[in-house]
Amino acid sequence: MKRFIDNFTKLFSSKTEAQIVIPDFPIKDVEKCIQYTFKNPSLLAEALTHSSYSLGHTIYEDHYERLEFLGDAVLQLVATDFIFEQHPHLNEGTLTKYRTILVNGNFLTSCSTDLGLHNFLRASNAILSRNDREQESIRADIVESVIGAIYIDGSYEDAKNFIHHFILKLKPNYSEDLQTFNYKGQLAEKCQRLGLGTPIYLVSEESGPDHSRIFIMQTQIQDKIIGFGEGFSKKEASQNAANDALKNWNLSFDEF
Repeated sequence: MKRFIDNFTKLFSSKTEAQIVIPDFPIKDVEKCIQYTFKNPSLLAEALTHSSYSLGHTIYEDHYERLEFLGDAVLQLVATDFIFEQHPHLNEGTLTKYRTILVNGNFLTSCSTDLGLHNFLRASNAILSRNDREQESIRADIVESVIGAIYIDGSYEDAKNFIHHFILKLKPNYSEDLQTFNYKGQLAEKCQRLGLGTPIYLVSEESGPDHSRIFIMQTQIQDKIIGFGEGFSKKEASQNAANDALKNWNLSFDEF
């Protein structure tokens, strides 16, 4: 993954060198908030610019989505390295759950709110005035875009330091979060955030005697079947199907 991030950075950096900084953007205030000083401040302005703002300001056409894409990959790598080192005796399945807890939208939203990044967001008045799940999703997005901006401007170590200080040190209580860990909830949140509707779970096969039935469930999103799961109850099978759908996401929805 590190090689992928480095290659993407090379493609990204040539474009960002000519970025325009909006004169009234409070660069110093944001830098104080995130405890990092940019060599190219336009990257930070871009990381906090929503597409709704850039569409209405032709002087500044770029917005945070590309940086968010990069920042997500950096965050995944740093979080993976962190939990791998912190928990040497845990298996792959539990490590995956821990990482998902660390990088899920709700936790990132709370980190963003604690940082106060939403106070510097550039977006249309319609977006800024909203108080719903879309606004929460945007708050999570700009944490990742800021990570991407720091990585481009500085280095992997700079991005890693930011993640450790502002995200990982605030890590949730795993034992509590695992009790409520919900792949179906994670998938539903992702679909809602991307405007893909509600996932549908259907029984595709049943087998075994009545006292020990085995169910195979499939996950369907917008007429696409993207996950299967098996379990001794429909609930267990649907959770496993949701987990499978999350793992297979990029195969069916690579545009998101």
